[in-house]
Amino acid sequence: MSISRATSPKQSPSNRSLAVVGGGRGLRSVIRALPEVEGHVTVIVAIAQPAGPGSRWGDDGSDSALGEVRRSLEALSDDDRALTRAIRRPLTINRIGRHPLGNLILRSLSYAFGDLGTASSWLAEQLGVSSSVVPASTEPLKFKLQAGEVAPGQPPREARSLDRLSLVPEHPHVSPTVVEAIGNADWVLLAPGSLFRSLLAVTAIPEIAEALRTAPGRIVWISGLQPEAGESGNDQLDALRRHGVRIDEVLYDPAADLRLEPELLAAPGVRAVAHDLGALSAGTYDREKLAAALAELVAASADSRP
Repeated sequence: MSISRATSPKQSPSNRSLAVVGGGRGLRSVIRALPEVEGHVTVIVAIAQPAGPGSRWGDDGSDSALGEVRRSLEALSDDDRALTRAIRRPLTINRIGRHPLGNLILRSLSYAFGDLGTASSWLAEQLGVSSSVVPASTEPLKFKLQAGEVAPGQPPREARSLDRLSLVPEHPHVSPTVVEAIGNADWVLLAPGSLFRSLLAVTAIPEIAEALRTAPGRIVWISGLQPEAGESGNDQLDALRRHGVRIDEVLYDPAADLRLEPELLAAPGVRAVAHDLGALSAGTYDREKLAAALAELVAASADSRP
C-alpha cells in the first residue's frame, strides 16, 4: 500500500519501492514530499552520535535515536490523528527529565520487543503508516572525525576536505531489513542534511556501504540549500565519494546558497538534475516544489530504463 495522501495524479503508476537515507530536518523534508511518489518507502534513520559525553539517559545516544525515529514516523503519519499529536507532547519525568511522549513509548517498546526496529514497526501500525522506519544499526553508534593531512599543494584552508569519519564500533550490526530495503529499492534517496552526522553516519557503515555499491536501483543525492562549515556542494560531493558512497544522480537547486557546478558533476558520470526547490525562508524546502522534483526525477529514471 502506498503512503500517498495526495490528491493530484501520480507520476509513477506502478508500485515501486524507495529507500530514504538520512536524519534531521532534511530527511523529514524529503519524507513529507514523498506522497507525490507512489510506492513502498523504507526510511533508514541515522542514529550515530559524536563520540564524547552522553545524554541523561546514558552515554549511548539512545534518546537521540528515539527522537529521529519518532519524528520520521510523525512526518509519515496524518497530522489529524490524535495519536500523532499525542506522541509530540512533552512530558516531564523526574528521573529522566522532559521528553516527548513518543520517545518514552518507543523506549518502553524497545525494551519489550528487544529492539528499536520492531518498536518502530508497532508504532507505525498504530499511526496508520504503511511505510517502514528503521534505525541504521541495531546497536548504539558513535562517530569520530579524523582530520587529514594537507595534501601537497593544497591551501591550508582546504584541509578540512580531507576529514574522514570513523565509526565506533567500526562494524556495527545492521538489520537485514535495511540491506534488503536498499537491494529492493528502485530508488535510494540520500536526504540533505549534516554531511557527517546525518548522511555519512549511515552510508559509511560497512554493510550499508556495500549494499549501496551493489544496489540495482538508482542512488540520488538531494543536495542541501545552505553551505555547511563553508563547504560548497562540490566539496560535499567529493567527501561522499572519498568515503566510497556511490551516487548516480544529484538533485540540486541552482539558485541555492550551496553551490554545485554541473560541469564538475558531469566528469565522473553523475547525472545532474536542476530544479527550483527553495521556499521563501532561506534554507528551507518548498514541499510542493520538492515533491514535483522527486516525481519528475523518478518518472525520468523509469522512462530511461530498458
